[in-house]
Amino acid sequence: MAARRDDDTVGAAECTEMEPRLKEDTMTADLEASLPSGPEDYAIRCRDVCRSYGKLKVLTSLNMAVQQGHIYGLLGPSGCGKTTLLKCIVGTLKISKGHITVLGKPPAFPGHNVPGRKVGYMPQDLALYNEFTISDTLSFFGRIHGLTSKETQARMDFLVEFLHLPQKNSLVRNLRIWQHLVEIVKTGKVSVIITTHYIEEARQANMVGLMRNGRLLAEGPPDAVMKQHSATTLERAFLQLCETSDQVESKRESSSLEISPSFLSGKDESQPILSVGPAASDDIPIYSADWKVRARHVLPKWRNIAALMIKTLVRMKRMPGSLCFQFLLPVIQISLICLCVGGDPEGIHIAVVNNESSASSYSNALLSFLDNSSVTQVALSHSEAFEGIYNGEYWGVVGFGKNFTSYLTKRMIQRQVSREVVDGGSVHVWLDLTNRQIALMLQKKLHQAFQAFVDNKLSSMAYMVALPIKFEEPIYGHMNTDFTTFVTPGAVLSITFYLAVGLTALSFVLERKEGLLDRCWVAGVSSLETLLAHLFSQLFVISVQIILLLLFILLVFKMPNEGSLALVVVLIVLQGVTGISFGLVISSAIDDEQNANQAALGIFYPNLILSGIIWPVECIPYPLRYLSLALPQTYASESLRCIMYRGWGLSRMMVWRGFAVTLGWNTFFLILATVILKLRT
Repeated sequence: MAARRDDDTVGAAECTEMEPRLKEDTMTADLEASLPSGPEDYAIRCRDVCRSYGKLKVLTSLNMAVQQGHIYGLLGPSGCGKTTLLKCIVGTLKISKGHITVLGKPPAFPGHNVPGRKVGYMPQDLALYNEFTISDTLSFFGRIHGLTSKETQARMDFLVEFLHLPQKNSLVRNLRIWQHLVEIVKTGKVSVIITTHYIEEARQANMVGLMRNGRLLAEGPPDAVMKQHSATTLERAFLQLCETSDQVESKRESSSLEISPSFLSGKDESQPILSVGPAASDDIPIYSADWKVRARHVLPKWRNIAALMIKTLVRMKRMPGSLCFQFLLPVIQISLICLCVGGDPEGIHIAVVNNESSASSYSNALLSFLDNSSVTQVALSHSEAFEGIYNGEYWGVVGFGKNFTSYLTKRMIQRQVSREVVDGGSVHVWLDLTNRQIALMLQKKLHQAFQAFVDNKLSSMAYMVALPIKFEEPIYGHMNTDFTTFVTPGAVLSITFYLAVGLTALSFVLERKEGLLDRCWVAGVSSLETLLAHLFSQLFVISVQIILLLLFILLVFKMPNEGSLALVVVLIVLQGVTGISFGLVISSAIDDEQNANQAALGIFYPNLILSGIIWPVECIPYPLRYLSLALPQTYASESLRCIMYRGWGLSRMMVWRGFAVTLGWNTFFLILATVILKLRT
């Protein structure tokens, strides 16, 4: 059946997991119940309730009473404040002014379980996990509400039979349970509020409240509302109420000097035009709770955290393609970095201008030692070579004079030679420095070729023409260390951090946007429990990602690791947790997934450049360097290099500093996300 997505439902003392479908032929006349005799018979009471978003007033002096054991139809056009009122009633939204009691106490009162197991909420959309089966859905809400496995199974068996649901392993799609709502209110222990802008749908509710512009225009049994306005339909009665309200407003605005008719008649215009409930009272009772109850109310419940974690793991299980992508994406990224960054260029063409004609000349011998796998030599005349480099065909020109062999011999055997001999016995090189990496590689290859040539010709006497600088074995690292070795530790941390940011922000924003988090909050799950559950659930994904990353960089790409592997793993995990925490900050502050992704991407590149991941921090100008040192990954990248390449432990300041900064950022992000989410909910 096609799902209708325009109804909100609240049930006091009952958790409703599935959105109902209204069918007139299933409603029965036995919904009518006797009116209550005292305040204790009201499940919900609203007194002078006001709610504003900045300067926008959504609810204005609203008074409403919902009787025990009744279905209350809250009717009105979209945007009139129905959903806002329901969120205030269940305690996920604070009122700006007034007073609300639900089952005798204010919402969110410590120990009252509102929000919690005493209320259920069905948002405007279906707001169920489509990847869940019926069994998964009911089990999840059973855990949230603190039911035992036996109790959950009993309720599940009853609902499946009573509602004629498909098999329990069927995926949740479009289930409706209106008949169940009818049955549960017959006992008088459950009250239900249903909101809709399809007015005629609520004809068979016990009570209806007609809302417009944040005010309750009328409240009473449907037949009484229609009789009061001599209307044959609720819709017609609502139109007449709107016209009456407009007339009152126009009279009020016509002249500030005129006396309002409501004042002369003693009528309060904030009250509904028709109301059968008790009037609002000025004496509001004072409620109190001892410190143990308040402590239990504030501290996170591991029952709820476990339920949310199981929910996340089940969703992952139902989406194996997405899960595999999350696992393999870091491996793909680090593989591309190791394969494409830091290696020597290949197939670099250089022009060779050799003015020596003899095949046994030193110039030909020297060129034979040049690495032909990286450098391709093209023999040309002087004019052709320079024309080619100006046209971008070659990256450099290597030139030899016609007396190169004789002049170089004199340089090697004579103690004093003229400037002409020095110049003629030198290899002349002109480079295109628009690509510095290629230019540096050519310089390196030419120096290596010359050293190999000298070693071949002079053997034990080669030291006589060597540069007066001798590089000994390095203290840390190896002589052939390349740029990839420098980049890899920071790249691993960056990949782990930003994948955690993106995945956490996206999943959290989507759950809130689809109304999935609203159900959890109404069930009594706190914002801190929600954040901790997301944090612990994503740890599983991060752990698999880190294992695959380390296997590839250590075993496949042979990156050196001289230090403790445990320290390496812990630091990467902490960076991933910090990324999750930062993703929670973004998703707590931003409602739209596109804006959340833009925020994450906007921070990615500045952090990548300033954190010393792709270029040393020492190269950054000082004003920016101070900013760099405050970022989450600068000290962490340095710490990971010290562990892997120097073999240092936590006794070294450069190592433990990376751990300390990471933990500090993680704590800050978690606190900030909790505060933002608490303020917004």
